[in-house]
Amino acid sequence: MPSGLHALTQAALLEHLDRDDAAFALRRLVADASKHLGLACGLLAVAPDGQPRWTTGAVPDAAVRPGTPLARRHEPFFADGFCWLPLWRMGQSVGAWLLAAEPADDLNHSARVLQPLLQTAASLLLRDQAAAVGRPGGSQAELIRAALRGTSTFVWEWDIRTDRFAETDEGFAQLGYPPPEAGATQRDWDALIHPDDLDENHEAYLRHARGEVSVYESVYRARAAGGRWHWLQERGRIIEWDAEGQPLRMVGIQADITEHRAAEEAAAQAAARLTKIASHVPGMLFQFVRRPDGSSRFPYVSERCESLFGVPAEAMLEDAAAMLRRIDFTDRGLMLDSIEASMRDQTPWQLSFRIHRRDGMLRWIRGSATPQAEADGSCLWHGYFEDVTEALTVEQAHQQRAAAEAANRAKTEFLSRMSHELRTPLNAVLGFAQLLEVDSATTLPPEQLRRVTLIREAGEHLLEMINDLLDLTIIEAGRLALQTEAVALDGLVDDCLSMVLAAAQQAGVTLLHEPLPALTVQGDRKRLRQVLLNLLSNAIKYNRRGGQVLVHCLRLDDGAVALRVIDSGSGLTEAEIGQLFQPFNRLSHAHGPIEGTGIGLAVTQALVALMGARIEVASQPGQGSTFSVIWPAALVGGLAL
Repeated sequence: MPSGLHALTQAALLEHLDRDDAAFALRRLVADASKHLGLACGLLAVAPDGQPRWTTGAVPDAAVRPGTPLARRHEPFFADGFCWLPLWRMGQSVGAWLLAAEPADDLNHSARVLQPLLQTAASLLLRDQAAAVGRPGGSQAELIRAALRGTSTFVWEWDIRTDRFAETDEGFAQLGYPPPEAGATQRDWDALIHPDDLDENHEAYLRHARGEVSVYESVYRARAAGGRWHWLQERGRIIEWDAEGQPLRMVGIQADITEHRAAEEAAAQAAARLTKIASHVPGMLFQFVRRPDGSSRFPYVSERCESLFGVPAEAMLEDAAAMLRRIDFTDRGLMLDSIEASMRDQTPWQLSFRIHRRDGMLRWIRGSATPQAEADGSCLWHGYFEDVTEALTVEQAHQQRAAAEAANRAKTEFLSRMSHELRTPLNAVLGFAQLLEVDSATTLPPEQLRRVTLIREAGEHLLEMINDLLDLTIIEAGRLALQTEAVALDGLVDDCLSMVLAAAQQAGVTLLHEPLPALTVQGDRKRLRQVLLNLLSNAIKYNRRGGQVLVHCLRLDDGAVALRVIDSGSGLTEAEIGQLFQPFNRLSHAHGPIEGTGIGLAVTQALVALMGARIEVASQPGQGSTFSVIWPAALVGGLAL
């Protein structure tokens, strides 16, 4: 029970001491408890025959009708929208305390928490009942002791002039001390108060004695016989003054709230731990309640609420719809339907939806929660909200990439099949064209021979393109097998230069090569020849008449080897270099007179990478280009034998 309820019971008993009116004290107690608990409270007083006598607070008319549900019940129960806590004293029912609250999971626990309040109310009701039937109810002091017995509370009276306390034996006994033989004084009691609390306790008395406050109130620590410090809550009032206005006599009530203080501290520590844990969780923890009438609220939300939804936690606790208003309009219906389904079927709730934050951002939120049916038909969810915008973006990107890879595989498979299918008839065309050119038995007229030659050249160009395309599809499919061996670069260069010599002479381009060091590299001889032939063919094809192509090889400082093909052509811009190795991209030559497919360099780059090397390009418009194939030191051999 919160320690503040002790002050309420003390105030009610002091009220009765002042006025000798138990009913008045009870009504004040109900009003103060309602304000303190934040719940509408009520009190039903019954006569010895069990019939209602009077009510106060938020008690419905139904509670006082004949056949009231109280009917000699001892255990707490829920009826007519109220939690009923029966009040018994000396074996008879004296009434009931009512809470206008939702039924708790454990009503007995609620009754135990409020026990000091209930015992005080029961004792006052017994006193009021006795007064109503004209039966003596005992002295006020006896009443007070009866009301407080079992609640770790006692009443005291202080003669201020003589500094003597009366009725303090129970107070000393609570702390494990025997009663003082000569009677207790304030000095005796001060000796037990914690030194750090002594001045504040005395100042609380002085504020009351000076008339600044109507009641003396103080919470302090007192040392028990075993050395343990107990927390005590004290409340009192000066009830007698002399002719000069000096205080003469004071009465009060004192309660041991050690256990309650410890419970509060434990609860505060638990709440602090939960808050600390929740602050490190990327999403928001929550509790959500939906009642049978369709109303709802959030009993708890963690501090991540505002960063997630753009709604302060206080606003969401006050108004559950504050979050709903942030949800994208098209998702609200789905949200409400999913909550209804989870409540109806008692199945876990999960949903992804969009919210509009205050900063205008649209975010994806994923929520999950477990429902719990309550006794009044409500449903309580414990759950978690998280921002999954980035995760969904990544997932979407993965899906798009998977779709693109599937499409690329389909494209590769199609091109591979088509390339094989085209080569068969094309080889037949080339074969018959070559026969027509060399057939000595049938000499063709010059014009027809020229046309046959054009057919053969066009077919060879088409076959070259198909071969490049087939190589590209095989490489992309990961099915190209390499035969790695030590390859002498000088011999490779000589072979390739001799193969492109005729094309260079026809284009008016001079082939140059510097003396090559006798170096070997690890690679597939056939594919290395294909790479160098591609580079030489392009250097000749995109050169100018009267230009030149230089081939040389050198060892770099880090032990790597570079084979360079340098031409004197038109050069490339930075933008063109960035697109150079894209398949089917012929850059500015796409609509020019120079034939090509835009596949050769893509194949070249892929072959170089497969052999563990890399290709680099350096170029400036109007100054030619340099293509370098670079093998790392690990793939470079020594002198060729």
